[in-house]
Amino acid sequence: MISIVLIFMGSFWERSMDIIGVKRDYDKSAWRPFADYFDRKNLIGFGNQFWDHSMAWSKKWRNKNPEEGEAFFGSTTVFVFFMDGWHFVKFLWLIHLFAAVVLFNPITNYLLIDLIILFFVFGAGHELSGMLLKRKSNSAEILPVSSIVTQSSIENLPK
Repeated sequence: MISIVLIFMGSFWERSMDIIGVKRDYDKSAWRPFADYFDRKNLIGFGNQFWDHSMAWSKKWRNKNPEEGEAFFGSTTVFVFFMDGWHFVKFLWLIHLFAAVVLFNPITNYLLIDLIILFFVFGAGHELSGMLLKRKSNSAEILPVSSIVTQSSIENLPK
């Protein structure tokens, strides 16, 4: 039973990898305002430089240049999950997956049926996570009052 819970929870991280890895999807997801929040708080290491895959990949290289080699020992291998959001989320997904394997107890008397159940649990979690992480168009953008209230809209108010 614990494997079902771990696979379901891990599917959130796997879906997040799908979203963070594609600029168009990232910009329309809940991850973008999350990163923007950290940027506004000047926590640069946790903002778009970390979560936006189109920018973050370069952090693992010295002077953001692959020709110059790794930024530090292991920045492209064993410590890569510290370098960007995509790899960090992948690390979380793998932790959930490995824990589900290690802690696996049969659900039924048939391994194939157990695998099918886990597959559907993963699929359901993946789909639900996609719905939760997808923003409505412009829902996280706060428009300034000046763009909403204009002189002509004030003049046209009912008296």
